[in-house]
Amino acid sequence: MIKFLHCADLHLDSPLSALDLQKAEVRRNEMRASFTSITLYAATNKLDFLLISGDLFDSDYVTKDTIALITSEFAKIPDCKVIIAPGNHDPYTKQSCYRRADFPDNVYIFDSSELSCFDFPDKNTTIYGWAFTEPSLEFCPAEHFTPENPDRINILAVHADYGTSQSAYCPLPENIAAGCGVDYIALGHIHKFSGINQVGRTYYAYPGCVEGRGFDECGPKGVIIGAIDKSGGQAQLAAKFLPLSKCIYELERLDITGAETNADVCERISSLIAERHYDDKTALRLILTGNVSSGLRLSQSYVTAQFPRLFTLEVVDETSPMYDAAALRADPTIRGALYASLADMLEGDDQAQRETAALALRYGLAALSDGDIIDF
Repeated sequence: MIKFLHCADLHLDSPLSALDLQKAEVRRNEMRASFTSITLYAATNKLDFLLISGDLFDSDYVTKDTIALITSEFAKIPDCKVIIAPGNHDPYTKQSCYRRADFPDNVYIFDSSELSCFDFPDKNTTIYGWAFTEPSLEFCPAEHFTPENPDRINILAVHADYGTSQSAYCPLPENIAAGCGVDYIALGHIHKFSGINQVGRTYYAYPGCVEGRGFDECGPKGVIIGAIDKSGGQAQLAAKFLPLSKCIYELERLDITGAETNADVCERISSLIAERHYDDKTALRLILTGNVSSGLRLSQSYVTAQFPRLFTLEVVDETSPMYDAAALRADPTIRGALYASLADMLEGDDQAQRETAALALRYGLAALSDGDIIDF
């Protein structure tokens, strides 16, 4: 039996340009800390293999500090074999840090887009894989492949686009996965945990990224830990997802219908945060919906400042103003003229036009009431 940890898509030294400089530096350090959590787990649990299925780095640009950290951490687990299959963000090129860095002897890096293997007879295990050698790989190197020794534990560790026959990021069709004869395919590239799946006699999984970097990567992130036992030619896999992320991105929609003041809005948000148990590890994008008082001038800067405990709070206003259409229609002043100019759009069938017109009406009524519309 072998014990392993499977991770991918750490994207170390990612620029994190959506955050301010201070928070971006915090997140970069947290991403490094998640990496050290991986090696600490490997050491504590005496793992046989650490499988890294691509995009360990975000690009060819990697800081010296990060390279020093990685090589130092790998050196702390000499009895654990580290297998790296470079991906589309960290391809094995002449300029890549995979060539420049001095990795310890327990680190094995695939360096060709052709399928090859690392053999570990003492573990009765062979690990196959390949590397991206440029930012794209439009063919599947596993076509017509079967393991040299079916009685061994055979693993395929790759950065690939599973379930498709055409992709710029290494297509891996399901029929090839099912027929290749390996026991486990350790995938990278998709940033969401796929669950532990099986096709034919082959198990496969994406662990997802280790740390979210934006609101397209919501929820807990982490790694897969597992063990493979093989006897009688059939492998048995026991594996599960282990969350490790230091910061969790969350996307919520909140109906604030009836809100009349910014204080009302904050009270609704506070209730949501308490209900979801969000804390200083939470980066929250909150989309506000519903019909609110036409006199409400939502101050996003004020609202976000009321929740400093969150790592970040981003408020998106998609509310619509409640207004008395009959009164505005009969209003002889410029307020009535404003409504009349927007009436067709407000009452039309095109939702996008209705939303635009409602926003224009809110801006206009606020301005006519001497309101400040800068912070809408």
